[in-house]
Amino acid sequence: MTHISKLAGIPTTCVEYMHPWTDHCVNATAGLLLQACKESFRIYSAVYLLSLVMRGKIPTKKDVRRTIQGMLQSTAFLTTNAFTFSMFVCLLRRWLGKLYFITVAFVPSWLASFFAILVERPSRRGLLCLYVANVATETYWRMLESRGLVRPVKHGRVIIFGLSATLLLFYYRSGLHKTQNDGLFDIIRFVVGRSEEGKVDEAPEPPLPRPAAFPLRGVVKAVHNRVMRLLKSLPWHFSCPHRDSCASYTFQGGSKLFCVGLGLQVTLSLVFQMGKIIRNPAALKRIFRNREVLKIALFLGGFSALFRATSCSLRHLIGRDSPYYALPAGLLASTMFSQYPDTSVCLYIMWKMLQITYKLGIERKVLPRVPGATIFLYCTFTATLFHAAMVEPLNLRESYWKFLHSLSGGRSAAIDRIPVDLWGLETSKALTEVLKRTRTDLNVKFLF
Repeated sequence: MTHISKLAGIPTTCVEYMHPWTDHCVNATAGLLLQACKESFRIYSAVYLLSLVMRGKIPTKKDVRRTIQGMLQSTAFLTTNAFTFSMFVCLLRRWLGKLYFITVAFVPSWLASFFAILVERPSRRGLLCLYVANVATETYWRMLESRGLVRPVKHGRVIIFGLSATLLLFYYRSGLHKTQNDGLFDIIRFVVGRSEEGKVDEAPEPPLPRPAAFPLRGVVKAVHNRVMRLLKSLPWHFSCPHRDSCASYTFQGGSKLFCVGLGLQVTLSLVFQMGKIIRNPAALKRIFRNREVLKIALFLGGFSALFRATSCSLRHLIGRDSPYYALPAGLLASTMFSQYPDTSVCLYIMWKMLQITYKLGIERKVLPRVPGATIFLYCTFTATLFHAAMVEPLNLRESYWKFLHSLSGGRSAAIDRIPVDLWGLETSKALTEVLKRTRTDLNVKFLF
């Protein structure tokens, strides 16, 4: 096939490219609006209702009213983002007379995202920007990799996570997080402990009195009591901000997080494999025998234990406490991420670190405040994802492809990629492979 420059346009109508299932642009836009509205409401009704239930208290009338309002507003946001994309593709095709490389998806999606994000509540714009930044970063890397411009980096996810998490831990140990009101620091507090929370200028609490004896009931409890009694009797340094001995402090943190991680992984496995378990109860045994169930537990437990152990060792060695101990302790603890090297977690921590660092820079007047930066980044990242879905779908995360396929009722797959093949990216071939991998199809779902 003859390939043309990406600067050249292709004389294809929007019927041939954007909506081959109907000859009318208005019908195509209206159909996508209805489908997106239905799917968006299904997604956000589940999200908001779950959030309401997770509060753990009986909701008031005000809570219910705010939940319904947020549900409808978020539904309107996602619906707008979907159907205006189709609308702008058709409008740009009519105005320019041809389809160009940046107008088959990027520019229409950027415009659609701009109008959509204005519909959403300002308090949610940062979260949405963070999510698409996460997925888009992976997409950018895959684009570069598919062009031979970069190669996979061994332990790259561990390195990114380690550097990002270490800087966040330094902010936490320095007390800089107290001005941020960011939920991520609540997670950090849970993982490494409240004792490490920026209290280096205060006098540490003295260790608790050593209990003389523990009641022994059963072999397991007897062993537990002996171990804890031994650990509590070990040295404690006066500069350590925690109670009990350093060995006990380390063991308690690591074991608690290990149990939390194990419980989380088992719960997720049970939820996602509930259908298999119902059909075949023997599948329940495989869940507990599978080593995969230990990955999150080893990561969380090891991270907490290594951070605490390293921090205490430095306090013993140097004789005083310092927030700078978070740097070597964080780097060492982050090596446990090799047990659970999840790309989404890695990129989320990286973008949160950049976001918090930028906010701290603004507070200290080191960095300028850029008006509308969140909106601009959200539009750019979302446009990148839509471009990848339309032009080079193999470089898009499979979960995001399934999301677009479901949101559009199959229209994202039914868009004809044959005209786009002229730009030499083998888009049609890539689409066939993606459909096979994700088990999605080309059929368009109509509501009537």
